[in-house]
This record gives sequence, structure tokens and C-alpha cells, in this order.
Amino acid sequence: MSWKYIKFDKNEHVAKIIFDNPRKNNALNILMRSEFSEVLNACSIDDEIKVVIITTNSKNFCSGADLSEFNTFPSIVESNLISKNNNLWKDLYNFEKPIICLTKGWVIGSGFEIIMLSDFVFSHTSSKFKMPEVELSLTPISGGTQTFLNKTNVAIAKEIMLFSEEIDVYKAYNFGIINFYSDDYNLLIEQVRKFTENIKIIDLKRLKIVKKLLNMSTEENLYLGKHLEQYYSESLR
Repeated sequence: MSWKYIKFDKNEHVAKIIFDNPRKNNALNILMRSEFSEVLNACSIDDEIKVVIITTNSKNFCSGADLSEFNTFPSIVESNLISKNNNLWKDLYNFEKPIICLTKGWVIGSGFEIIMLSDFVFSHTSSKFKMPEVELSLTPISGGTQTFLNKTNVAIAKEIMLFSEEIDVYKAYNFGIINFYSDDYNLLIEQVRKFTENIKIIDLKRLKIVKKLLNMSTEENLYLGKHLEQYYSESLR
């Protein structure tokens, strides 16, 4: 099966989801989000797969939402609700198997949220992280205010969200957002391979249980935060 904006590869117990929308720097449009969810759900029910790698075959990981689609909406506030009924973030959070993101270039907006919903992040030094929502007079609407608190503290989350500051890999590493970085992309790929080799030997049921237990303490805040984000976003209309 093929998709327009997603490529998929499976090798033994490792699945690779590759963003393939280079003309838009892997900006997530509605179709790409749908394809991403479809592939992710297929990985979820495939018991041969123990770990998923999300990466790109272009120079940028993901430049956020495709803002060109927002022009079809009558106001910037309504355009911010474009993902309200999209289940991608819920699918990512509820995904029971480990997710590894391998990034380079822009990791912006939705792309930033994807890595915050993953379990491990390996980044090339070209990676630049940014949450531009407030700068664009938007508010997060898919639980973004809470996903950042899963990996960082409140002070750091405020710095990222309120000031829309661009963060390099060194700062991201110090903030606890990424696990490993290098200026050698081949070395990053090798590190990811070693990581997946360790994961592959673990029983799938045990992998799922341990991840579920580790995520349990954050579930209530994530879902409450998502509903509050939607409420306050709608109140701005």
C-alpha cells in the first residue's frame, strides 16, 4: 500500500515512518495527518513490530501545520481549530510501543509536538525546534501545553511556548527534550540502530506494560489540558 506524503518500511521488529512532503518541508496538511494516523494504527496492531522510528528523507523533519490550508477558513481563530477533530495526537499518545524520532532541520509546531509525544529523540545538529503558535496569535489545541510538561519543567515550557524561541540541539538536550545529538547523521543512524537492537529483545507485552505504567501519571493532565485548550481557543472567537 502507498501513501502520498508518507513512506513506510518494515524490517523484522522495526518499522520506519518517513515523512515525504519535501516541497512543503514536511508541513502537515490534512491528508498527511490522516496518512500518518493510518500508518501508525497499522503499526499498533502488527505484533511483529516492537518499535517505530519516525524520520524524514528530506532536509527538514517537520515544519508544522500547512498554513496554506488555513486560507480556506474565515478567521485565524477558526483555522486554529483545524485539528480539533483530528485524532493524530491521541493516536501518538496512546501508541503502546516505543517511538523514536530521528530529526534534522526544522522541528516546528506540530513537528515539535510529535517529538514530545515520542519516547526517544535523536537529533542532528541542524535540528531547530520552535513552537510559533503564540507568535502567530494561535493557541495549542491538541494537548501541546501538557506534552511539554512530560519532558520539561513549567519554567522551560513557558519559555518555549510564550516566547516562541528557536532552540538548538544543545539547549534541547539540556532541557531534556532530546536524548542524543551529533553533527554526523550516519552516527545518529547507527545509534538508533543500536537502540532498536536493545528494544527488539524485550518481550512485546512487557514493553507495552512498562510504557503504560510510565505514562499513567501524565494521562489525566494531558486529556484535561486538551479540553481546556479547545475551550479557551473557542472562547477567543
